[in-house]
Amino acid sequence: MGGVAYEYVERLRARGYNVHVFTIKDQEVEEDPRYVHRVPGIIHIGNAGVLPSLFHRLAGFDLVHLHYPFFGGAEPVIVRKAMRKDQGLVMTYHMDNVASGVKGALFSVHRRLLFPWLMTRVDRILVSSLDYAKHSALAELDVMDRTEEHPFGVDLNHFHPGEEIQLREHHQLPHHLPILLFVGGLDSAHAFKGIPELFNALEKLFSYRWHLIIVGEGNLKQTYQALAAQQGLSDRVFFAGNVSDEDLPRYYRLADIHVFPSTKRAEAFGMVALEAAASGIPSIASDLPGVRTVVRDGDTGLLVPPGNIERLSEAISLLLEQVDLRERFGLSARINAQRLYDWNPLIDRLEVTYTSVLTQQTKREY
Repeated sequence: MGGVAYEYVERLRARGYNVHVFTIKDQEVEEDPRYVHRVPGIIHIGNAGVLPSLFHRLAGFDLVHLHYPFFGGAEPVIVRKAMRKDQGLVMTYHMDNVASGVKGALFSVHRRLLFPWLMTRVDRILVSSLDYAKHSALAELDVMDRTEEHPFGVDLNHFHPGEEIQLREHHQLPHHLPILLFVGGLDSAHAFKGIPELFNALEKLFSYRWHLIIVGEGNLKQTYQALAAQQGLSDRVFFAGNVSDEDLPRYYRLADIHVFPSTKRAEAFGMVALEAAASGIPSIASDLPGVRTVVRDGDTGLLVPPGNIERLSEAISLLLEQVDLRERFGLSARINAQRLYDWNPLIDRLEVTYTSVLTQQTKREY
């Protein structure tokens, strides 16, 4: 969510718009741009916080663009909209809230009591894909007439095909060894990313030559390292930790196959699959709503049923065996990224939506 908001803000400011960012103050950050405002919350829990002062801080803006979920921040924004209908309000609906236990129960209460009230007051709801929207909580509400598809983009200059001989030598990887790449958070909040399922699939492929590089950090990293050792994968799995924004494209270029085995609908789009596509490598991904709009089965990669170890193993073995096929998928993926996910036309589309909201407020009863 933060990455998409960043791209919107910086690219709109480059076009002359006076854009400001309001987010929760959950840490001290040095040298924020003057247009980034970190708002103290009266309650702060995890990534959420109650920010009633947003009601007044948003005064004077022609249009507000809310990135949701934003618990404790969305509510004062919507209250302001209910009282000031002349201020345009656009929402990017990133994903459903999915959890178990107490957190899941709280999400369920919010979905029943507050969610419909929030959604009926937004002028436009933007989604990364209509496929995801039709399988999300939005489908339970009468909002599709105000819902627009706005895919997220990728920097095609930053992520591009190529070779990374020095990085391969740095990690002491033989030149012809196929490299699998996983990019994602290794924390509890991202446990749905499918690392255990991936290890189970790879356990069936010892007869093939391959090496897996995992880019990411989190509180489950040691658990995953222990799991890899338990399954005899330690010599083939390398945990690279966090890498910088500058170095991340190098890891995609190092790889031959990107693996994206998420298991739940909390995965709504798949920026990593898009970055892989821009880098000219295919993805093996779970067949989830939204994700399957980025990874086109049999064209830019392969889709497998979420959590299906056998099918995931078969897909990996197919692309390990058929070099020509994975190269063809990679070329198609790059072309598809250029055609559909270049940021410039996507920002053009966003401008059109903003203009529509400002000049033709959606006619409906509040």
